[in-house]
Amino acid sequence: MSTIKNCYLIITVIAVAIAVLVPACGSAPPAVKAEPAWVSDPYAVYNRAFSLAAVGSGSGRDNAEKVALANLTAIFGQSVTAETKTSYSYSQAVAASSSSWSEKSDIAQAVKTSVAMDTLIGAEIKDVWRSPDGTWYASAVMDRAKTSMIYRELIEQNLKTISVLTNLSAAERQSFDGFINYYRAADLAEANQVFARVRNVISPGSMAGENLKTGDDYRLEAAQIVRNIPIAVTVNGDRQNRIKGAFSSALADAGFRTGGSGSRYALTASLFLEEVSYPNTPYRWIRYVVDANLIDTTTEMVIFPYNINDREGHTNLSEAENRAVQAAEKKISAEYLDAMGAFLTKNSKK
Repeated sequence: MSTIKNCYLIITVIAVAIAVLVPACGSAPPAVKAEPAWVSDPYAVYNRAFSLAAVGSGSGRDNAEKVALANLTAIFGQSVTAETKTSYSYSQAVAASSSSWSEKSDIAQAVKTSVAMDTLIGAEIKDVWRSPDGTWYASAVMDRAKTSMIYRELIEQNLKTISVLTNLSAAERQSFDGFINYYRAADLAEANQVFARVRNVISPGSMAGENLKTGDDYRLEAAQIVRNIPIAVTVNGDRQNRIKGAFSSALADAGFRTGGSGSRYALTASLFLEEVSYPNTPYRWIRYVVDANLIDTTTEMVIFPYNINDREGHTNLSEAENRAVQAAEKKISAEYLDAMGAFLTKNSKK
């Protein structure tokens, strides 16, 4: 009898399990969410009066978001998109500084986001959706009022910084520090031009009456400062003053005056030549070394150290020496100014 009861019990358990499993196995898969209205028209969701919006699509979410941001940026026109890279670099540097606006969380976050997403400040990804066929869609949005405020504050803070940079004494205006200050002001002015164009699209008419200076305005001032900075050039071990001539020409091309013994700034250099032997070659090799220091004679501080070296060869020793000096001349002419500018901008007083 117990065996029969056990059989009934087993049959009952199996029946219950089948009753539970069959509906589950036969149920239909969850319904796919319908396409959101913003996919075909972002302004069906975001009020055009308060927002700028664009949609992007792609095989992956990241790709869709990048396309959406690119489409949003394109609303501002080529004149903005072609220059935003400079603004990103500038914004990233300022965001890491002690500038007063960088302490404001909303502005700092907007700048940080723009750098990370490679897009305009104020742009945000608001929605994402994956369609049944696997395509991803994303919407990028800029809140007009919030973004206009961010750009207004960026412009105002830049103008304050420019004012500090260019408020120089007569002595400072005839120094390398003054020259660099005006070049920094030029970078900020260029960023302001971009910010103003973006703000004018976000909030039409918001920049009416504003007369922002351009980067070229400040570069002209920098060029004038350069013309008032004489630099004395001396080179030890020179051959027919060829290395001195190369340095002098490079400085003259930038607008500096050279020569004289009473200059505040002096470029002192040396040329060193030595023969280098290599086995199994018919050539005579000459290694050249040029060491140069741009010095502020009032402090005896080195403003810009410069060094180049290489070797040149020829079957004739005299011609090998000539080629070495010639190579040094060409290198100085080609790179000295750019190297000096990059060094001064990076290492000068903040």
